Amino acid sequence: MRDLEKLIDEVNGSMSMEGMPLTQADKDRIRHCAGNEELVEKTIAELIKKHTAVMDQTHEQQL
Repeated sequence: MRDLEKLIDEVNGSMSMEGMPLTQADKDRIRHCAGNEELVEKTIAELIKKHTAVMDQTHEQQL
């Protein structure tokens, strides 16, 4: 478990240098998924779906 917390701290440090520190939810997500590849893939898919903009096809683009 110590190694996992160290990993989270290292990732947080790297992300913080880029101006995107991990939230508590991010850290909890890492803890929850650690060591479970299927859960990692499922979580990634859920995050992509959550953060993907959906184009509204009801409005046609006018030139």
